[in-house]
Amino acid sequence: MNEKILSCAIAEFMPQMIRGTQLEFFARHPVTQTQFFMLLAIDSYGECKMSALASNMKITMPTTTGVIDRLVRSGLVDRNTKADDRRQVLVRLTDKGEKLIDAFKAVMRARWAKVLKGIAAKDQQIFYEIILKLQKHLDLE
Repeated sequence: MNEKILSCAIAEFMPQMIRGTQLEFFARHPVTQTQFFMLLAIDSYGECKMSALASNMKITMPTTTGVIDRLVRSGLVDRNTKADDRRQVLVRLTDKGEKLIDAFKAVMRARWAKVLKGIAAKDQQIFYEIILKLQKHLDLE
């Protein structure tokens, strides 16, 4: 099998996985998809500069500021300035924000558990090993 065929199969599969998870999750949590992707990014980076967040997400600072304003008002994100340079604005998830991300991960785990139920244990082990390799490769980027 070549990489092109495999990448196409993955690209077709992922929206199906996300669709089931997304509908269940967003029906129960009052955040927009844009806000949610911002929360995921902050969760991934940890405390980070808003300028770096905007740059990494390929969105403008005004857009980032608007999304962060709403997340702060919702109690999902804290925003602070650095003590030694007030021009640098840092954001991080609050406990409430971390709980929302944890809730999403729980929904994802349940979705994957359903999907993997019909897969043989040895194939699940192979899949797990591939996931570990993919994570390692992504960490190098």
